[in-house]
Amino acid sequence: MRFNDRGVLIAGGSSGIGKAAAVRLAAEGARVVINGRDPERLAGALRELGQPDRISGIAADISVEDDVERLAAEAIARLGRVHVLVVSSGIDSGPASPLDLKTDDWRRVLEVNLTGPFLLARAIGRHMAASGGGSMVMISSLNGLAAEPQFADYNASKGGLIMLTRSLAVDLARHNIRVNAVCPGYVLTPMTDSYVHDPEYGAKIRAAIPMGRVADPAEIAGVIAFLASDDASYVTGELLVADGGRHARQ
Repeated sequence: MRFNDRGVLIAGGSSGIGKAAAVRLAAEGARVVINGRDPERLAGALRELGQPDRISGIAADISVEDDVERLAAEAIARLGRVHVLVVSSGIDSGPASPLDLKTDDWRRVLEVNLTGPFLLARAIGRHMAASGGGSMVMISSLNGLAAEPQFADYNASKGGLIMLTRSLAVDLARHNIRVNAVCPGYVLTPMTDSYVHDPEYGAKIRAAIPMGRVADPAEIAGVIAFLASDDASYVTGELLVADGGRHARQ
């Protein structure tokens, strides 16, 4: 019960890693607000999670500044205090050569994957600074450390998120706010489902992973729980790679 009666906001909590993190942190005592851009998808996730006394939701697009300010204000009002922020929102525009990548796709990926986390960290960081501190966990990617072919926009966004994590850690340490990032490899989520289950592409993915499989979202949730908890009280500005060994042999 490392998060007993602590308030947690999870952006991107309606599916994948974010939803798994909501389950894990609520099981350890947290009161959780999950965020998603699509109200219907968010409502479906809340029904599936089935803990209305422990987990609630707020629909908002974290790439829109006004939405972020509203999300932060509503989450703070609902939780009283946000002790933990997890930013798991992320999109890609599909594989494409950088020579063919559309400018609109580039901008949208950067807005959601990098600008959104900055806006949310700024809004919640102000609250944390005024209320004694807290912990932020950004969900970056192995793609932020090693470029995957045909994903220039996604790679750049996740590399930028790594440097944002480090910058926030340095600047916010004096406010007792820790900021760390998880860099997962392939995880079975709605965003990766088509890649993982494609016979040829999926085989290539698994062949590149020493453990021979992709991760379950719950496995990444365990890493998030460690970084967000007091067990990591002297850890800030760090990247924790969880990729089944893939990066070790690159």
